[in-house]
Amino acid sequence: MYRTKILVYSNKEPPAILLKMIKKNGLNVRVAKTIESVFELLHKKAYKLLYIDITGFKMDIEETINRIVAIKNDIVITAIIPRNKGIIYTKLINNGIFDILQKPLNPIAIQASLRRCLYVVKLHREIGQSYSQKTSRTSTTYTPLSDAEIENLGLDELIKKKLSVLFSKPAHKKLINLYSIVMPIIERSFIETALQLSNNNQVKASLLLGINRNTLKAKMIKFNIKND
Repeated sequence: MYRTKILVYSNKEPPAILLKMIKKNGLNVRVAKTIESVFELLHKKAYKLLYIDITGFKMDIEETINRIVAIKNDIVITAIIPRNKGIIYTKLINNGIFDILQKPLNPIAIQASLRRCLYVVKLHREIGQSYSQKTSRTSTTYTPLSDAEIENLGLDELIKKKLSVLFSKPAHKKLINLYSIVMPIIERSFIETALQLSNNNQVKASLLLGINRNTLKAKMIKFNIKND
């Protein structure tokens, strides 16, 4: 049975109620007390959900999130913030935080957050499996569209069809912040296709995309795209 691995970062003692609720849901959890150990663990382990307690946080949150996403672009991040810090909600969400918990934590809020985050983890996994089926030549369940069928369908129609299937399930209808989930997936596919059409020549790919090479390189690092 697949068990989502959860990492909790807190430079002090992590909230005991959070750890209790995670374990109560039968999930694997590990605590890191330095940001360096967070980066190291993300490189080594398949963590899918990260809780960051920003109480007394010393680093720039935007820089930290960018580094985390560069290591593991599909990780779901929840921020734990002090009481009366609602003014930073927008900044956190705009910088890649999926969910926010405000202290003092309570079991109901934690359970709701876990449910939301696990839906997104499941969605990422399903999208990854769908992508693997699409690219596997030996797949017996995937029937590719013909060039004529693809040509007759606009790009917007293809995307809408795929999204309508993904979000038709009852669980997915409860998701929030879908823009930050879906757009990186589309952008990654866009860049990968441009590189493929350019025979992995970054100069040609950047011209094809209409962005400069440095921007392309930064996006490749962000989405962990290898230049074979």
